[in-house]
Amino acid sequence: RKKARSPSSFAMICRLLVLVLAGATALTISTMPACAAAPRSCVSMATSIRTGDTVFVLAGDDKGATGKVISIDSRKSKVTVEGVNMRTKHVKPMKEGETGSILKRETAIHISNVRLADDDDAPLAEASSPVQE
Repeated sequence: RKKARSPSSFAMICRLLVLVLAGATALTISTMPACAAAPRSCVSMATSIRTGDTVFVLAGDDKGATGKVISIDSRKSKVTVEGVNMRTKHVKPMKEGETGSILKRETAIHISNVRLADDDDAPLAEASSPVQE
């Protein structure tokens, strides 16, 4: 995938000249990124999930799990849920004589993969068991 490059000054002058010759009266040239030029295009969606809420995981490896929201990244639309999407991090020893360690920590998941938990939410293993009469 190629990285998008900003147009050179020569290319911008050529475009300006074409517009002037074509009779353009109002002209705006911007080299700013889209978010800076039009801030409304970068506004994230409002969400009803807040830090401390209990949520139910809808998709992913931890589908059916419930947990408490630890943090929310509104710019990336991601949430970190306690005990969900655990990743292992191997830490090297920093000082001589110190031993390394293995840490398990939660990583963020997309906000569309969770919803606020209801009182009747149950893990999928219990919900899919056959009904006995």
